[in-house]
Amino acid sequence: MQSYNKIKTASIVVVSLLATYCVQAQAFNQAQARADEDLRQAVDTLSQVRQQIEKEKLPLSTQIATLEAEVIEVRRERNRLLTQRDSRTLNLDNLRGRVSVLRDQQNFIVNRLNEFIGEFEARIDLSELPIYMQQLEQAKLVQDDVDVSQQQKRLKQIELVEAAIARIDAALGGHRYDGNAMTPSGKLEAGTFVSIGPQVYFASHISDAAGIVEREANNPDAVVASGFTLEQAEAIQAVAQNATGELPLDATLGKALKKAKVRKTILQHIQDGGVVGYCIIALGGLSLLLALFKIREITCFQTAKPTAVDGVLNALIEGDEAKARSQAEAVPGVCSQMLLIGLERGAEKREIIEELLFQKILEVRPKLERFLAFLALAAAAAPLMGLLGTVIGMIKTFQLITIYGTGDPKGLASGISEALVTTEFGLIVAIPVLVVHGLLSRMARQKIGQLEQVAISFVNGIHGIKNKDS
Repeated sequence: MQSYNKIKTASIVVVSLLATYCVQAQAFNQAQARADEDLRQAVDTLSQVRQQIEKEKLPLSTQIATLEAEVIEVRRERNRLLTQRDSRTLNLDNLRGRVSVLRDQQNFIVNRLNEFIGEFEARIDLSELPIYMQQLEQAKLVQDDVDVSQQQKRLKQIELVEAAIARIDAALGGHRYDGNAMTPSGKLEAGTFVSIGPQVYFASHISDAAGIVEREANNPDAVVASGFTLEQAEAIQAVAQNATGELPLDATLGKALKKAKVRKTILQHIQDGGVVGYCIIALGGLSLLLALFKIREITCFQTAKPTAVDGVLNALIEGDEAKARSQAEAVPGVCSQMLLIGLERGAEKREIIEELLFQKILEVRPKLERFLAFLALAAAAAPLMGLLGTVIGMIKTFQLITIYGTGDPKGLASGISEALVTTEFGLIVAIPVLVVHGLLSRMARQKIGQLEQVAISFVNGIHGIKNKDS
């Protein structure tokens, strides 16, 4: 039974395989047929495409050659345009650089014109200010006017520059114009100004006042400097009236007159020092008197020469005490007293004789050195007193600045100058007194040294004689 089932199963498998093979064979045949048909159609299509390509190949080749030629031409045009663009870029950069340079030049010119307008008023003489006042005001006002173009502003400024150039031409050859000036008498008078180069002269129509015009701080009018002789004033009047003649030229442009105007006498200079200055001068005068007294005192102080001591000692060696005493009395000054004391006490011990002689020297030393300490004190105190006067003067100057401000530099300079006068006096007194004190101290020490030399020589001689006798 089992064998039958196996055979049956195998038969079924075989039948299934055969059926499957038959089906696959039929499908394969169908697929092969379709593939052959597709191949035939593809070959036909390829043939048709090749024929079409052969037909279109020549026109396309011609069109490609034409396009390639156009591409080459376009590339050439592109390169030309690139080169032109680079050239135009370079030119544009150059133009921008030139525009920047021109703009900088324009700004420089504008700034210089503005500075010139600001400085022109200060540079011209006060007597010329009414002549150029209208042009100055127009040049200043036009700078802030928004309704005026830049070109019109420059034209107004250039008009002032041209007027300044014309002023220079006129000043080089001489220029006369009328105006008002403050005369040395303090009156504002009408007259004629004569401008020659940097110098301006004025001749009054009302009086005989004439001279060089100068500027004073806080004074809106031109001021005529004083210090001219009658002949010089007449010469200026003649030139102002007739436009011919000789003018008294000042190479310092009025500075010499200003210097002469502020020059002070010795008494006025001393008065500027005030009370402290007087004290310093009194201290200096007293120091001078004491210095003269000490010079006379020290130079008149006489000392013995070594030969005089040798003569006294030689007389003692010879045993002639009378001769020794007479020679000792003949020695000038204090040395005579020292030798006489030594002769009287010659029998004493060496130490006693030395003490007696040096006691005499000590008695003389205060006389030689008196008043020297005062001179040293004066030399040290004079600069300090000068500094005190300077400090007092500076305090007064700063008080004036607090009240009146710093509008007048000349006034401040004058106050500071007067404050420094005491320092000047202090140094003038201190330096000579210090030098004289040093010289007198050296002279006094030299005199004392000579006395000590006499004492030592005499003591050594006496001691030698005693040893020889013993």
